[in-house]
Amino acid sequence: MMNATAVCKRLLSLSLEQSRSGTVHSVFDRAVNLEVGGGAGFIGLIAQQGALTPYAVSVRTEHPFPEAGVRAGMAAAILGGKILIPQAELEIDLTNAEPVDLRVDSIELRYGGEAERALMERIVSALGGADAEASLAALVIGGTGNAYTKFLAPRLEQLYAAVSVGAREAAALAAARTAGCGMGLTPSSDDLLTGYFTTLHLLFRAEGREHLRGILPTMARAAAEKTNRISGTFLLHGGEGLANAAMCDLYRSTFQFMDTAAAKRAAERVLAIGSTSGADMLTGAALALLHHGGTSTMEGTNKW
Repeated sequence: MMNATAVCKRLLSLSLEQSRSGTVHSVFDRAVNLEVGGGAGFIGLIAQQGALTPYAVSVRTEHPFPEAGVRAGMAAAILGGKILIPQAELEIDLTNAEPVDLRVDSIELRYGGEAERALMERIVSALGGADAEASLAALVIGGTGNAYTKFLAPRLEQLYAAVSVGAREAAALAAARTAGCGMGLTPSSDDLLTGYFTTLHLLFRAEGREHLRGILPTMARAAAEKTNRISGTFLLHGGEGLANAAMCDLYRSTFQFMDTAAAKRAAERVLAIGSTSGADMLTGAALALLHHGGTSTMEGTNKW
């Protein structure tokens, strides 16, 4: 028995629009990816303790998904606000779950440079607890780094330069050259790019540089072609300005409410994602602030 507790609003709307059939793509202890037709891409089932991601539903379950009988290759469907996996006797009613808006554009921008500084402070504080040897945190907080940080550093410099002048083709090429670097289902550089993209959506909107936001989906598509499909899906979401719930809470607690305690809690939740995924997302967000934030943020970088 699995009960939905929270659902991405995009997924809820999709489930009510028309029926879609597909298959179970991959199964992990705390996550399942469903591949459905109609251009929807992957749909996620996330164990409740994990951060809700775009086009996913959080579910309460007593067992890891493999023990619940879910297997790759099983038929799946979205129909009438429900997700069905008949062979696993699984039916999840999305209409009973709390709908969550994971668009960074849904965050009200009440604060400007003050919010950028507060966000940077919270990220740097959280990255102090990251695994510096395994993650990309050294790109922000310093230290010896690792083979991945050394490989990525010059590529990231090219990325910052292209984005700063709105050079669409150069930015897409730089994003593609950065993607797919690192171990795991979502390589470290992909997590970094995801945090970078979503933060840029906020910064460009907050600072009246809307014209630059158009390059982000292009960059995401180029990067997604250079990595695996699951990680590529998260990159595409980031390029469209969709973030996981913990990142949205971090952004909202600073830009909308300037709530230091809430921001600290949210940053810690992000850091807890995966072995290094959360740290790498935070690293990407910090790099966006450092290289594309307002003057006040840039002048404060020496303290980091």
